[in-house]
Amino acid sequence: MSAWPLQEMERRIGEIQPPLPFGTSLGIGLATLLVVNFPGTWTFIRYFTTMAHEGSHAAVYSLGGLKITGVWLKPNADGETKAQGKGSNVPSLLIGYVGPSLFGLAAAKLISIGHSVAVLCLTLALLVQLLANVRNVFGILAIVVAGYVIFIFARYGTVRHETMAAYGIAWLLLLSGVRVVVNHWSDAKDAGDLRKLTDIMPVVFARIWLVGALFAVFFGARLMM
Repeated sequence: MSAWPLQEMERRIGEIQPPLPFGTSLGIGLATLLVVNFPGTWTFIRYFTTMAHEGSHAAVYSLGGLKITGVWLKPNADGETKAQGKGSNVPSLLIGYVGPSLFGLAAAKLISIGHSVAVLCLTLALLVQLLANVRNVFGILAIVVAGYVIFIFARYGTVRHETMAAYGIAWLLLLSGVRVVVNHWSDAKDAGDLRKLTDIMPVVFARIWLVGALFAVFFGARLMM
């Protein structure tokens, strides 16, 4: 199978790709639900969710005028993002656990307006941006592997394959976002850090994150079906 020229990839980004039928989108969603909840596959999928989580931290820190000093992705799928400068840590800590869900919702929106290929290219661009800030070898390897898989679809796949991959990314981010919130709940490190800064109980933040993640699944599903 030959690769598409880069010019062809760029042309596809601006084109409108037809949405998948309801049944196909639902099938991808159900398959993703199984992948997210099956221990064997979740062991690997959770790293992609952690990338979205830490990427959202980094994005909010940058928007708040802070300088990112490093991002770490750990073998146990935990992560850490550090920044320095004047500004509050609260917005970044608040966004982390809904970061994957928000990225998934954004992908669903692009799909709904016919820009499925753009989802793959934007995901690659965000992974490259995250890679530039990662400070440990495991994190670098994890991002390179994830980026390579997406690149294969973007460079070698047909439009239909690219569209299905975009749906898969959207569903994966939406559904894994819910699982991560439930798994960590009030024991989440971000919730503990927020308690120190706000004196609000960690379970309050856990509930806020769960509501946000569930709303993202609801609206994302409507956009893709």
